[in-house]
Order: sequence, then structure tokens, then C-alpha cells
Amino acid sequence: MPSSLLIAERAGATSVSLRATLLMAVLTTIAGCATPPASPHAPLNRWSQLGPDGVVSLRAIVTADDDCPTATVDGNAQRLQRRAEATAAAKPATSPSNPAYRPEFLVTACELIVPASTRQASIAGQPVNLPHGHPQRIVVIGDTGCRIKVAAPSTNPPIQDCASSSAWPWQRIAAAAARTKPDLVMHVGDYHYREYCDNPTVCAPIREQQVVVGYGWPGWNADFFAPAAPLLTAAPWIMVRGNHENCDRAGDGWMRFLSPLPYQTCDDQLYRTATASVLANNRTANAYRVDLDEQLTLVVADNAGQQDYRPAAATSGDVDLFRDQLRVLQEIPESRQVWLLTHRPLWYDLLATSSQPNALQVALRKTLPKNVQMIVSGHEHAFETINFAATADPASYPTGRPAQLIVGVGGTELEATDPQSPFYEGKTGAGSAERARPGKQLYDGVAASSGIVLNRYSFLLLERGSAGWSGTLLDADGLPLSHCQLNGKRKEIACGVPAP
Repeated sequence: MPSSLLIAERAGATSVSLRATLLMAVLTTIAGCATPPASPHAPLNRWSQLGPDGVVSLRAIVTADDDCPTATVDGNAQRLQRRAEATAAAKPATSPSNPAYRPEFLVTACELIVPASTRQASIAGQPVNLPHGHPQRIVVIGDTGCRIKVAAPSTNPPIQDCASSSAWPWQRIAAAAARTKPDLVMHVGDYHYREYCDNPTVCAPIREQQVVVGYGWPGWNADFFAPAAPLLTAAPWIMVRGNHENCDRAGDGWMRFLSPLPYQTCDDQLYRTATASVLANNRTANAYRVDLDEQLTLVVADNAGQQDYRPAAATSGDVDLFRDQLRVLQEIPESRQVWLLTHRPLWYDLLATSSQPNALQVALRKTLPKNVQMIVSGHEHAFETINFAATADPASYPTGRPAQLIVGVGGTELEATDPQSPFYEGKTGAGSAERARPGKQLYDGVAASSGIVLNRYSFLLLERGSAGWSGTLLDADGLPLSHCQLNGKRKEIACGVPAP
């Protein structure tokens, strides 16, 4: 072949090769835009939770040096966004001894908001459960963490045995609840209890057992995420904020991982001082509604910062704050059934007569819509139901008070075994001061007509049937303790007491 033809042929081949290379680069770039490269590591945790405005939030936690994972949403790849970056511990100038202020989180929180109409989703190739139109089974849990709060000088400090699955059964409860195959999980607050342990003598056994304590990621992981793992992926969640997630306690972790709002940093607030968290300074979210179907609406309220142990006259500004925060209640059609979710109950046995009426009680007088059938709460570490006669309080509740349900038995120290509780007796179960009917206590001036108290670690499974909603209280291994029936028209939840 003449040299000129050989050169031309090689030039043509080079041109074709170049065009092919450029085409491949373009296609690769396009593909990269459509499907972000997956992280080489699986996320530490993944779950979905329901939030305001009918949205579903896909969430994940990854290590500090890892990228947020990719989700597949109805067949389309989308990268989760960085919700809260990993941070080193920061010491505030105003209170250098405040361990709750910006503790170390060497993990990144990730989030992707998807429409409620989403039919299928996965994170890093692993399926994520989504809500569906008619939930039939709802798990209710609360107050799940392992209680450790020991100051340097301390008397009878609360120390729960976190290494014992009987003394702290949250992991067993989470596994048993996951086995019920729920459509929704409602946690009514207090996820984190491992606060600090500063008495060398008292805390020595804890350190020998290598029990994790603290407000940062290790404490959050040990107290909530690790034991909750099977339940986190079993169903979508609704997260209610507890007082242990106030800014002066484990608020930073709440804001990073579980809050329905975009991440916000907490101010430097020191527990039980003049700068402590209260309703007005606690990054308190407005209440929001979650329409589970065409009949039932949940209203999720943040009353974690409320000083409910003080009467309304001592916290008068909170009355207006609550009325503004809870205005969503007035926007729900009367035809819908409503359950109000709070951490602190509206009525419960730990409230002294001198504390009532408190700000929330005053705010709801004459304003609570008649379609609110039940208030679901935690905070008191017992299982309790409080029902009222329909005409018990006509001046404040002309259409009747709603039932009060308290499910604060998810793992933390029970009132009956907590030396710092007014209900301490050192024993639980059938031999303790459980009751099948109300005592003599008045709840904001009114006696209960029926209700029970049980001192047993447990969770509640609510199930929808032809006669409405019923419930089964299940122990830490999923065995039934009590059966309940919700009567929406009478605003009553009737539960039985286990046989001795």
C-alpha cells in the first residue's frame, strides 16, 4: 500500500477511535447523572418516617467519611441529601461543663423527602417500608432507653443495668414488635437515657462492663439505633419528641436524626439551671397531622419542653404557645377520627394537684375538638389508661374528655423500681401496686371513671377490625398481657388486667 494511503487509513482509524472515545465519555457522564455512584459501604441505619404535609422521609446514617447512599424510588435513582454533617465535640464558652452541648457525632445523617404516593423505595439496594392507605396494625412504644444519670456527688443515682436483657429489655421488645409485622410504628418519646456517669466509685462497674454513656453518637447508637434495628426497618415510623430529647439533654441527636424539621443546632442550654430547655427556647415544632386513611388522622405534638409540673399561672406564656402550636387541630374536618400524640400526657398520676391546671390543660379547655378520641403519650414509666364519664367536665369539655393512653414501658426503669419515683416499691408485675380501676386522684379536678395501671415492660399492638380498633399489650417477648378495646364514640379505651 502506498505510504500516503496508509497514513490516510491510520488517520481515519484514529478519528473513528477518537469519536468512539468521546461518545463513551458522554454516555458515561449521562449515566453518572442519572444514577449516582453507590457508596462502597452500606449505611449504618436506614428507615422511613412520616412527617408534616403528608411527606415521607427516607433516612440513613453513614460514617463520617462516607457519602450519603442512593435510594431507588419507584424505579428512579436519587441520592439522599446530607441532613447533618459529622462534627467533633465543641466546648461552649459559657458553660464548659455542659456535656449536652454539641457532643461528638462522627456520623452523617442523610435524608430524602418523597411523596406520600410513593409505592416502592430502597436505600443502598435494601428495601424500605412505606405507608399504605389502610394501616391495620400499629405498634405503640415509648421510653425505651437505658437510664444512667450519675452526677459526681450523688445519692441513689439512677443506674439501670444496660448489659442485662431483663433489666433493660428494649432490644427484646423491638424484636418482638417487629415480629408482629406492623404497618406503622409510633414512638411516643424518650429514646436516649444514657446521659453521664461522673461518680468514679459508683460508675466503676459500668466502665468495667464497657457500657456506653454519653449524648453523642455512641450513646445514641447503643441506646436506640442498635437495639431498634429490626423494628426500624419493619415499618414506617412516627417519632414524638420526649423531654430527654430537649436541647439541654439529648436534643442534638434528636435534631440530627429524628426531628420532622430540617436540622437545627440547639443553643447552649444547661439542665436544671436558668438556661434550661423550656417550651419557648427548645426548637419546638408546630403540631402536624398525618392522615392515615380517609377516616383516621394522627396529630403529632411536641410538648417535650413543657414544665407540666408547674401550674399555668407560673408559665402563662406557654398557654398561648400551645394554642398557636396546636392550631392544626381546628383544621381537621369533624368527620375524621383524631388521635393526639404527645410525650407528656395531658393527665397522669405523676401530676400533683398543685401542678394543675398546667399550661396544656388550660390551652385545651373549651378548644379541643370533639373528634379527638384519644391522647397517646409516654413519660410516665408505666402502662396506664384513664377514661372519663361523658358528662364529667361539661364546662371545659362539653363533648367529653378524650381517653388518655400512656405507654411508657419500652425499656427504661419503671416507676415501680425507680428509687427516685414517688411510685417506687421495688417490685413489678402481679405483686406490685397494679390496679384494675382508678384511684382517688383527680385529673385537673375530675375523677376518672375507669382505667388501669400495669408495671410491666411491654408494647401495645393496635389492630383494626370490623368493630373498630382493639389493642393487645404484649410483654418483652411478645406474649399477651392485656386486651383492650377502643370505643371512639365514648372516647374510651377499656383494657383488662392480667390474672394473678
